Amino acid sequence: MKLWKLLVLCVLALAVATGCDDSTSDADAGPDGSTDTDTDTDSDTDTDTDTDTETDTDISTGCDDAVPMDTAGTFVQGMLEQPDDIDYFSITLAAGDFVQLYTDIHADNDSTDLLDPVITLWSEDGATLLASADDQIPRVDMDSEMIYRAPSAGTYCVAIEGFGNWSGDTGVNTDWQYNMAALLMDPAQAGWKEDLLNPEAETNDTIAEANAMTMAAGTADANYGRAYGDLSGDTDVDVFSYTLPAAAVATSISFYKPFGAGSAGVQGHGSTLTNGMVTLTNAAGDVISTLDFSFDGADWAPPNSPPDANIPLAGGTEVFVHFEGGTDWTPGTNDFYVADVYNQTSDNTMEVEPNEVTGTASTTTFAANTSGGESGFIMGTVDVAGTDVDYWEFDALAGEEITLACGAASNGSGLVDATFAIHNAADTELQSETESGYNSILWSSTSGASMPPIDVTANATYYLVVSAASQSGDMSANHYRCGIHRGIPE
Repeated sequence: MKLWKLLVLCVLALAVATGCDDSTSDADAGPDGSTDTDTDTDSDTDTDTDTDTETDTDISTGCDDAVPMDTAGTFVQGMLEQPDDIDYFSITLAAGDFVQLYTDIHADNDSTDLLDPVITLWSEDGATLLASADDQIPRVDMDSEMIYRAPSAGTYCVAIEGFGNWSGDTGVNTDWQYNMAALLMDPAQAGWKEDLLNPEAETNDTIAEANAMTMAAGTADANYGRAYGDLSGDTDVDVFSYTLPAAAVATSISFYKPFGAGSAGVQGHGSTLTNGMVTLTNAAGDVISTLDFSFDGADWAPPNSPPDANIPLAGGTEVFVHFEGGTDWTPGTNDFYVADVYNQTSDNTMEVEPNEVTGTASTTTFAANTSGGESGFIMGTVDVAGTDVDYWEFDALAGEEITLACGAASNGSGLVDATFAIHNAADTELQSETESGYNSILWSSTSGASMPPIDVTANATYYLVVSAASQSGDMSANHYRCGIHRGIPE
């Protein structure tokens, strides 16, 4: 079973067994696991609007019999005949084309009866796996989405199958119908929201030469845009810039990753940029956040996933995003990148200082979640690492369990060795964990969780206590985010 990501517009999410107050919650576990710590409510994340349809007759199997489909967003409709069935289609691309492949099956209906699709991309003859995609980034339901850059002109083979067949897991769906489309990722291509797409334009190697991003309008005065391109050599740096709207309170960047082709049960969007760095700066070049992407798809076991930047920033802040190869990077044959930028006007509940002891603890506000429990989402900063400690107070009832999902470095923060602990009413530590690299803090009964949940034996007050050993000298971001979830164990 999969750990479905509890994501809203522009936030790295930490999914836990009890779910959260979100329109797309889930508690299963599997290879696309991640973590949910935020509750931003901007929901305008669709990237295409084409709804034309055509019907295919079920394909036997194999790329040799692939049915052609266009790259104009026209949906092909089909049905898998059995759990291990795979349908094949072909698309034609020019060298350097970016294409988005996506399904439209769930659309406000995340029923497990419906097909949980996986898209894979192959060479024309089906001999070489190029990319694998299960779910979207960020995930909003079980539909799948892939973005791929064609390194050369030619015909490519697209396959669609069920998650169970791809991962080796047991599927539960009973409805095997699907809709799938391919849409060329080009601002001139009909079907895209206005001002959403931002392909790189060389030369854009410095802050002075940065490509200024356009942004599509979202809800509640938020906006969002997509930056994409490829690195042409080991000295190439691509820089994009954007400014947060006046009403914004945070910016978030989600990356299409992991790179590589993926494999059975492992996502990979096909980029060969397995050693890369993404840096956020201001106009003066001062570093806000740095994310290291020196990995391939096999390096991230669930519930962990590569980091995203999710940083509280004031409206009007100008941000520069730098894409480049990492240390000792060896250029590959298809070093492309894709990043979605979201500027949000709402965020988690912010700490209120002073909150260094139980008597002045910040209040955690809870709301009902879709799993029958309650969730509280919080955010704070460790202002003086090694000295500042933040206390958050909350209550729990006998028979419940407390699950926790937190992130600092995994949210683009410069906090080093951020530690998250639960204390009882007497301020005695019950359980704690220190963040290691970009790994997720996830206390849950879910498979792959970093620690188990805390059982509540009597109605009582508890405290989440947050601290950090130090602050990275290379960046200014010093925030953390957490989701505290409580409910009756399933």
